[in-house]
Amino acid sequence: TLDNEIAEKIISKKIEKKEAMRIFDGLSETDKLQLISQIKSLTGMTDVVNGSGTTTKRLKPLDQRDLEDNHREFIQKLTEKYEAFVPKSKANVPKHHYHFVDQRRNFHLIKEIKQLHFQITYEKAEGAYVHDIDGNKYIDISGDMGVNIFGHKAPFIVDAVKAALDRGIPLAGYSETIHNATKLISELTGHDRVLFTQSGTEAVMVATRIARAATNRKKIALFEGAYHGLSDVVMAMRDMQGNSLAAGPGMLQEFADQIIVLKYGDEESLDIIEANASEIAGVLVEPVQSRHIYNKPVEFLKELRNITIEKDIPLIFDEMITGFRVSPKGAQGIFNITPDISTYGKIPGGGLPTGLVAGSQKYMDLIDGGTWEFGDDSMPKSKRVGMGGTHSQNPLKVASAYATMKQIKKELEKREDKCSKSCNFHSHTCQNMYCKLNTRTMRMVEELNQYFVEHNLPITIDFFGSLFRFRYIDSYWGITEALMFLLMRMNGVETNIQGNCFITTAHTDEDIRKVIEAVKKSLQTLIKEGFFYEAPVEAPKEEFFTETPAPAPVQQPTQTHTQEQINTNDSQLQKLKDLLVRDLKRFNQ
Repeated sequence: TLDNEIAEKIISKKIEKKEAMRIFDGLSETDKLQLISQIKSLTGMTDVVNGSGTTTKRLKPLDQRDLEDNHREFIQKLTEKYEAFVPKSKANVPKHHYHFVDQRRNFHLIKEIKQLHFQITYEKAEGAYVHDIDGNKYIDISGDMGVNIFGHKAPFIVDAVKAALDRGIPLAGYSETIHNATKLISELTGHDRVLFTQSGTEAVMVATRIARAATNRKKIALFEGAYHGLSDVVMAMRDMQGNSLAAGPGMLQEFADQIIVLKYGDEESLDIIEANASEIAGVLVEPVQSRHIYNKPVEFLKELRNITIEKDIPLIFDEMITGFRVSPKGAQGIFNITPDISTYGKIPGGGLPTGLVAGSQKYMDLIDGGTWEFGDDSMPKSKRVGMGGTHSQNPLKVASAYATMKQIKKELEKREDKCSKSCNFHSHTCQNMYCKLNTRTMRMVEELNQYFVEHNLPITIDFFGSLFRFRYIDSYWGITEALMFLLMRMNGVETNIQGNCFITTAHTDEDIRKVIEAVKKSLQTLIKEGFFYEAPVEAPKEEFFTETPAPAPVQQPTQTHTQEQINTNDSQLQKLKDLLVRDLKRFNQ
């Protein structure tokens, strides 16, 4: 978080140049790289005024409502090329879509390019590459939606699953593997006890059930913009008045009534939690929101941790994507914040469906009653929550999980002593997998964000560790963005249409270079064909880059102003000031 704070102060001129250079010189080489990357990213979004103070122009992406004949002609030619590029994949759509149900088929569908909107049919995948049935080979940065960190078909995972198949251990049976796996997961995450579930959605559902059983309260507080799976227990959205609404058809308002949806990183949310503590069973947080990677309110999270401890509210971190991705513990390991319960998924399964609930003994004992001993009067606790599932401890996925955890531990043993104390898994010299992945991703993002700045493109890449996401500024999934991802595929890079992308240990420096070139080549085509156009941008006002002025003095009390009212006004003004400062920081970001 250090680089975020310093970068904002440098850009907003809140510190003098000499002071900025003094701070910079005192940083480690790794922190210098992070700071430079952050400054480039921030200036790419705010630097719209040139040295003379005159307004420059930033390109804007074309919207499908603004298509002209030349754009339609390009789309028609591209459609013909694309159909020739993946003819078998396209033929599979009308052939099989009646029987095969998949909601993702219509995700981000734009009518004007419907002919180009279909999923590729893969034939095989290995390492950093996927191959389709038309004979095309792609560098894959979709990362199996976050599941894949070691590349496709990692040999040690394949061997472990084959061996489990050969052993034939029944679904309900214990094995040495499950004992070893849970112990190793506890060691890597720092949590006392571990529970396997069938999916990430189920892990979150069980975690909230544990919280309710532990507190005898009903409501779950969570934050808008987060995603916690498909359970009705956590699916709600916030209206303009702050009320919780059922998130879609088939979801009951009765469930939404037990959810408090708050604004992430907002001081007011902490006040609401404090005021309603007696009703809140647990606070559920995606510490780095997978759909809004740029929002990392670490100080907010630390204060949230303090409040939940003070009010005896279980704090649950949903680390489905960040868990084992950015560090063994996930974001909590980077931020140095320990929740009561964590939910994990994706990476721990090694490619097989799984979920994990890990936490302190106090809460995890509510699943099985806790430990007991032979030869004495000890018995499990009687208060237990319902939990079961035929495939929760499936021996194939347990074997895959254990192989994955062993490989992560092996990689961590490569960590240098000085790295372990200072770099926070971002050393450019350390050879463990997290340092290499996180640094490689940072450098790729840095180069592409710089390219966007130099060409006035309204795009930035947000990233956290080896997770990254392309984001169009002031635009959400228009035709230009859709065409960029399509052209990237034709240029040999497979992405995730849902947004999140990932670097794996299987990607080489050459692969990363090809990804960078594919992004640039795709955007150059769109610029040439007129899918970006110049639009003037108003120069940001000076007060956006200075400290918020102190509020005007409160009027002296009169006969109609009590001291209590004056104190309330002061408090409200201070809260307003805090909110404005926070909003201005977000504007800079």
